[in-house]
Amino acid sequence: MAKTIGILGLGRFGRMTYEHLRALRPRVWTRDASKLVGLEGASSFEAAAASEVVVLTVPISAMQETCARLVPLLRPGQIVVDTCSVKVDPIGVMKGLLPEAVQVLGTHPLFGPDSGKDGIAGLKIVLCPVRIDPLAYDQIREFLRALGLQVIEATPEEHDRQVARTQAIFHLLAQALGRLGWGGEPIATPGPEAFFRQVLTLRQDSFQLFQDMQRRNPFAAEYRERLIEELRRLDRELSE
Repeated sequence: MAKTIGILGLGRFGRMTYEHLRALRPRVWTRDASKLVGLEGASSFEAAAASEVVVLTVPISAMQETCARLVPLLRPGQIVVDTCSVKVDPIGVMKGLLPEAVQVLGTHPLFGPDSGKDGIAGLKIVLCPVRIDPLAYDQIREFLRALGLQVIEATPEEHDRQVARTQAIFHLLAQALGRLGWGGEPIATPGPEAFFRQVLTLRQDSFQLFQDMQRRNPFAAEYRERLIEELRRLDRELSE
């Protein structure tokens, strides 16, 4: 994929994105300039935004501000890609703010710095081809497959509904168990031990990610309530 790449945002996931795209010599910008010191490809916001493909690795809650700042810098034909863990909200922002002549691709890598620390081959990524030339889309999709990723195509709504029942619920349980301080006890069978190991990895993610995932997924509240009600029902049955 012989295109210039710009990365906006250098948090934990942004850093991971940079490492996997490093061979393409991406231009990288982040709000915290100290993170760019000594980084190959460190650039200004404007230089990164001038790339043929602009990858947004900013928090969901920062999409509005970032896209508004991008608007006057973009040219027709550029591709703007998000990496958010929800899709309806950020894609709505991109479609609403970015010029019609700018292409839009929604993505959600179904892994992070912890789950992908030993390599990303075999892991999954969701693509939502919202407003993108078919040839450019095919090139990006094949590039991702060449990295060893399993590509899943979905609409933003399909993505968010499934994530509300999987990732959002798992993060909810992880937050609750973390606040209770449960897990890590020596008396545990292999299943719970494996579960709590996964829970522990999520504690390295920011609370902002958790909040954004719950508040900006249009289906998350419904499935949270369904889970809580089922737990209440089970509790009533056990108390009878």
